[in-house]
Amino acid sequence: MAGCGGSNGGGGFFGGPVPPVPPAPADKYSAEVRWTQYGLPHVKAKDYAGLGYGQGYAVARDQLCLLADRVVTLRGERSERFGPDGVAVVAFLQIPNLDSDLFYRVQLSDAEVETAWKGLSSDARQLAEGYAAGFNRLLRDMTPEARAAACKGMEPPRMKASDVLRATMQVGSLWKALGVAAYASASTWDQLGAPPVAKAAADRPPAQQMASNAWAYGAEATGTNTSIMVANPHTLWQDHWLLMHQMHLTIPGEIDVMGADFLGLPLPLSGFTQHLAWSIEAPSTVTYPLLIAMDVTSGARPSYTVDGAPHALEMKTVELRVKQVDGSVRTQSYSLPYSHLGPLYRLPADTGRPAGWHAVTDPNVGNARALDQILAVAKARDIAGFEKAVVQNRGITAHLIAGDSQGQAMYIESGPLLDIGDAALRDCAVVPPPDDATVPAALDGRRSACAVRGADGQPRLAPASRIPALATRGIVQNANDSYSLSLVGQQLDGYSLLLGSAKAPPGARTLMSQRQIQDSLADGRIDTAEATDMVFGNRNYLAETTLDAVLAACTSAAGDAVVQRACGILSAWDRRHNIDSRGALLFTELGSRLEAVPGLYAEPYDPARPFRVRPVSTAPGVTAGIVAAMRDTAVALDALGLRGDERWGDMLARPTPHGRVPLHGGPGGQGVLNALEGAPLTKDGYGDIIAGTSYVHVVTWVQDKLVARVMVASGQSTDPASPHHDDQLALFSRKQLVTPPFTDAEIAADPKLELLTLRE
Repeated sequence: MAGCGGSNGGGGFFGGPVPPVPPAPADKYSAEVRWTQYGLPHVKAKDYAGLGYGQGYAVARDQLCLLADRVVTLRGERSERFGPDGVAVVAFLQIPNLDSDLFYRVQLSDAEVETAWKGLSSDARQLAEGYAAGFNRLLRDMTPEARAAACKGMEPPRMKASDVLRATMQVGSLWKALGVAAYASASTWDQLGAPPVAKAAADRPPAQQMASNAWAYGAEATGTNTSIMVANPHTLWQDHWLLMHQMHLTIPGEIDVMGADFLGLPLPLSGFTQHLAWSIEAPSTVTYPLLIAMDVTSGARPSYTVDGAPHALEMKTVELRVKQVDGSVRTQSYSLPYSHLGPLYRLPADTGRPAGWHAVTDPNVGNARALDQILAVAKARDIAGFEKAVVQNRGITAHLIAGDSQGQAMYIESGPLLDIGDAALRDCAVVPPPDDATVPAALDGRRSACAVRGADGQPRLAPASRIPALATRGIVQNANDSYSLSLVGQQLDGYSLLLGSAKAPPGARTLMSQRQIQDSLADGRIDTAEATDMVFGNRNYLAETTLDAVLAACTSAAGDAVVQRACGILSAWDRRHNIDSRGALLFTELGSRLEAVPGLYAEPYDPARPFRVRPVSTAPGVTAGIVAAMRDTAVALDALGLRGDERWGDMLARPTPHGRVPLHGGPGGQGVLNALEGAPLTKDGYGDIIAGTSYVHVVTWVQDKLVARVMVASGQSTDPASPHHDDQLALFSRKQLVTPPFTDAEIAADPKLELLTLRE
């Protein structure tokens, strides 16, 4: 029948023109996710929105409930879901949900997040929006029953781009949280008639001990034209956002980066590209925010005094939905006092700090530029580009160590720094510190000059020229100490006291790092095997420098069978914390008692010779103290049914559904670089790992080709049902790093390849 077929010469069914077919609407988000062995997601997209989309989906597949918990925490909604008295972990502190909610509702407020959003590039915004959409896509792909079962009855909230910013900004708020978060509810004006603080300073919630290491060996140390970069960040191993999750993100021709992030951040904080490798470290010696002691007068018209003039306190109301004892939810209002410096916190007296009201001057306020910083780092081709990426953004409050394919290495202080000189710090101190090398605990808020604010009321920031950026073809290293000893072979001074004191004794891991570097350089160069052994050698600095003296002290207790048995165990110990080491348990438990012996060292620490081994005193009182410490340790172990010479891997192990996996590593405080902190000791050992080595990469370049070896010790997922819950634990136990597939051909050839195309 004529006219009833397809078009012919441009005619339609009835001989008219064929209307154009409208193009299919473009996907807002599109990504390809390829998983390879050990659950490593390789996310490829054509733009940053798609890149975030695939990454958000991939992380949520492994860590849905921890991500959901983090969203609830940073929004300040824990009291609504779990009640005000439940426990939240804020900056390594366990505090009540109410304190957590009040802290984050103020310090990561909508206004602060909006400020941060305005400061981001379009690429970073797209990444954040895509990440949230990817998380939400996974939620949609699950049934309500599956979501509830996965998260123990909690319905995960839908994520917003603002939640990604809050997660990014939380990294910069850690130091502020450590100082004031535990006192948030005690700082409401409603509580003015209550005791000055919720708890005494001595009862402050303890923080988990954290540690990290990083090294970059430049061409002069490797004897080649390239560098070796070793990342060894340590994080919590339990259910906490400070877990590292591995990723590989690619926009062809734009960005190609692999590494590991903290949960909720869409980019690697420790990572590598075809030309560059870097790692993050917590700057535990750096003072980022400053407490400002305020002179507050209560009464009918509350006020505070600055430069002799009174100013009215402003009261701002925070409304929280709070779950009641009967299960109902009620909105409760909390009145918070504000000065021109922002919210005030009522803190207890502490060393160098009076009890009373304090403001916080924080250089990281409204700062989520870590997103733009890592994007810029991932595009850099050398150390010069790396430095530029950091300096132009200042978005990560951390030390960064980096090495490139051209043999350069760098240590750089990455975060923003308050602009105040050392003399002004001392002049503004409410309580003068004991020496010129100590940052005052609080500055005098009665003087406007001490608030470190600009004319606009914002924190006054120092220029880049006053922040360390140390480039070399030698070696840089750091183990959470200051910049002073990070450039191996030099001792630096002259930067702000806020960045750490050059006179302060280095930590035991820094001392161990220096010792191992010198041992490795005995033949004139360091190779990848020696660089890897920096992490996995498991040497104990305290033992290497004191155990001979301890054993010598044993001769003074010849008739003490308990002490002699302990001395025999230690004399046979290899002074390492390997799985088969015997005696490591005894010395681990002895260490704190040994260091508490009065006058243990014959000489004081000499800042001019920071790496000199101080001899142990042979004074009779010290010898007696060492013997007593040995006896006390042996008796305490005996009470648990332990001798102290048990195989270390039987004591330090992680329980899994398939049995306990023996591990190596030991106390970072004793200078073990592969720091692993176990749960309290019982007759069966340390029970589980609380914190320690979480991610390792050893990266170099051979004939301009990337050579990377990696491992995520705690695994990609905390869900025991996940195949990637503990599938890398055996690698860690064997000290085995693996070569991750990086190119498309390597990914396609992976025997565990799983492919998913996502569109929305």
